[in-house]
Amino acid sequence: MVMFGAGGGARAQAALRVCAATAAACGAVCVTLLVLRRRLHPAISEGKAPGAANEAPRRRQKPRPAEEEEEDEDCRDLEDYALAADAARPELLGLGEVRQRLNRPGGQKASDDDAVSSHLPGRQRVYVRTFGCPHNASDGEYMMGQLRDYGYTLVDSMEECDACVVNSCTVKHPSETRAMNLVTSAQEAGKSIVLAGCVPSGDKKLAESLDGVSMLDVTQLDRIVEVVEESIKGHTVKLLQKRKDLPSLALPKVRKDRYSEIITINAGCLGSCTFCKTKSARGKVVSYTVEEIVARARQVAAEGVCQIELASEDMGAYGIDIGTNIVELLNAVCDALPPGVMLRTGMTNPPYIMQHIDGIIEVLKRPNVHAFMHIPVQSGSDSVLQEMRREYTIAEFCHLVDRMKEAIPDIFLLSDIIAGFPTESKEDWEETMKLVRKYRFQGLHISQFYARPNTPAAKLKPLKSNIIKGRWRECTDFTDSYDRNEGLSGKEMRVWFTGTEEMRGQTIGRTKAFAKVLVKRDDGLLGRSALVRIGKTCKLHVEGVVVGGLE
Repeated sequence: MVMFGAGGGARAQAALRVCAATAAACGAVCVTLLVLRRRLHPAISEGKAPGAANEAPRRRQKPRPAEEEEEDEDCRDLEDYALAADAARPELLGLGEVRQRLNRPGGQKASDDDAVSSHLPGRQRVYVRTFGCPHNASDGEYMMGQLRDYGYTLVDSMEECDACVVNSCTVKHPSETRAMNLVTSAQEAGKSIVLAGCVPSGDKKLAESLDGVSMLDVTQLDRIVEVVEESIKGHTVKLLQKRKDLPSLALPKVRKDRYSEIITINAGCLGSCTFCKTKSARGKVVSYTVEEIVARARQVAAEGVCQIELASEDMGAYGIDIGTNIVELLNAVCDALPPGVMLRTGMTNPPYIMQHIDGIIEVLKRPNVHAFMHIPVQSGSDSVLQEMRREYTIAEFCHLVDRMKEAIPDIFLLSDIIAGFPTESKEDWEETMKLVRKYRFQGLHISQFYARPNTPAAKLKPLKSNIIKGRWRECTDFTDSYDRNEGLSGKEMRVWFTGTEEMRGQTIGRTKAFAKVLVKRDDGLLGRSALVRIGKTCKLHVEGVVVGGLE
């Protein structure tokens, strides 16, 4: 098993590039690099063949300080680099370090020589599958970007690939199960496997139990190229040490949606919810600076993106660790965006957003911000919230929602409900349904309770499965019973278009209040906005006709 340490990314990639160049020149098979030195030969660091330095006149070397001599004496192998996991991450680690390799002309068939050199860096096909939240989706796009720029071919299925990267989610049992089932299928198919995301990051026992599966911690996503490379060689890599800082927002990225960008603003949370494993995977809050986020927003806007979503485990806690706050960030991003680019806020828990409620309302009123908020409530019962350690009361949640609806009547409010928490009584559930009926949320994520391993809630006696399913069904049926968009019929509204529904031949957009709008397919609308007259409505979307005002 090969252990990569912190800060070894540039050295590993530089050595691999030299290996590939040597093989191409000599027609030989690239020798697998099992050991990398902390300081490489000067010729290698300059991208030359190892023997090139011997051909040129030698230069007299200046004497080095004693500290450098001692450091050379302490050069370590890859296994020892893991001990340096807490070292400071070099600025923009990964930026400019991933080089694109020239691929063969399209359609050219592989020759017999390909079998000999198939293990050269960047010659394989990689399938990346992401599960879970927007933060995880953004991580997956960053991993795909690095793999693509290194020269790997990204494919759309496990059957086509040489290596399978599973970017997993541990928030809910079903999503974790789907990820682990994919790992099992890839193993049975003989693929090289890398398990990334929150599952290996939050469960050390799992990491120890899976043989032949490489793993990558969520804080180490800028090392994906190295881990995939070693996995393809047949090595098992466990890079699970946690960094105290965050990967660069400027890393290469492959966006799922060309006109939509997810920007992570912070990682981790400050809560201690008894049902959740996110904190064990993501840790406490670590925030990107306002300047980093604004720079990323400007960059993607220049690339043609017209909708930016801010991703976070708890948006309201942004900046607590660096002396700023979410309102300052939102205003800075809004000020930096060019005309035609819309901003969407991320998920926030009630405790930390309540102190910024006035500032948040003013931001949501700005013309380039969707009137959208995702505020999970989880239960309508104070006693259940206390058992969940949610750190707010229903009265506080209602105050927050009422203030927002009063200021912005058409705001799109998304919330979450857990049905069947172990201590939830029949009366507790009735309080939850009362809350759901009161607000008729525009969006509601309803989940059956599943005990997550190593959480306090997992130690509680669960309710009977039929009770949990019955409560989930009751809440689901209610949310399916009303058309949250019925008031939009007949109105003309500006819509920002970002996607295509190919099966139905429709172009997809969103209103200022984030209602989903479908019009007849017109790719010329993508990345732009237009006035749309709304016709048919249903609970999930509306359909309309473009009437002009193209911008």
